[in-house]
Amino acid sequence: MKRGIGMICLAWMSWVGPARADAQLDEVKLANGEWSPYLSVNLPHWGYASDIVTEAFRLAGARVTYRFYPWARAEAMVRNGDIAGSVVWSTTPERQQFALFSDPVVSDEEVVFHLATRRMKADKVEDFYGLTMATPNGSRLGVWQQAIESGRIHNYMTKDLETGMHQLLIGRIDFFPLIRAVGMAELRQHFPPKQQAAITASPRVFSKIDYRLMISRKYPGAEALLARFNQGLAKLRASGEYRQMEKDFQSGRYDAPNGPP
Repeated sequence: MKRGIGMICLAWMSWVGPARADAQLDEVKLANGEWSPYLSVNLPHWGYASDIVTEAFRLAGARVTYRFYPWARAEAMVRNGDIAGSVVWSTTPERQQFALFSDPVVSDEEVVFHLATRRMKADKVEDFYGLTMATPNGSRLGVWQQAIESGRIHNYMTKDLETGMHQLLIGRIDFFPLIRAVGMAELRQHFPPKQQAAITASPRVFSKIDYRLMISRKYPGAEALLARFNQGLAKLRASGEYRQMEKDFQSGRYDAPNGPP
């Protein structure tokens, strides 16, 4: 890939770009987490979404430092103003009370993962009444929230994606709603081919979701920082560099463990 990969230091990551004048850029500290292939401490440039945010801020005159946390803690840090912001999140009314949201960084589709041997009608939420699903800790419930709160669908809270996929394989849950690219990357990276083949994703898209940079309302100059980022993001999207990043993502270059580009 085209840019150097940063250094791992304890629990936090600092982006290290080309030497030129980047050392003079403003520093912005952001909470990050595990959500491959978009975000991960173990992926090139910390994943596709991290790379977009890093480059957009660079074009806006800022250098990003990523610190990796569990998602629930990252959200709490933004709520309390303990960090400038976090990547990347969907907007909810609750989050909008304590955070500002950027223009979309990435967009993807939520589908249902289930055992390939199980014939499952998966056209609408009502088709899943009486079944059990999994939700990674800190994730939104989205289109499933009303059915879960009414008790029509049982929800199993799992600590991470890998655990959720294991629960699916052993039959503890019936289905696992996930962003398509995230679920497929999880299977490729953590499961052998036989287990990958045992899980399939339904063709039905249950929601299309935009994921954005989230900036704490308590962060000094939050609105100005967000405006700078959006300007940098627009510049990036208009560039040939962004088109190359898209090609790298589609070819799976962001799936590879951190190593030489």
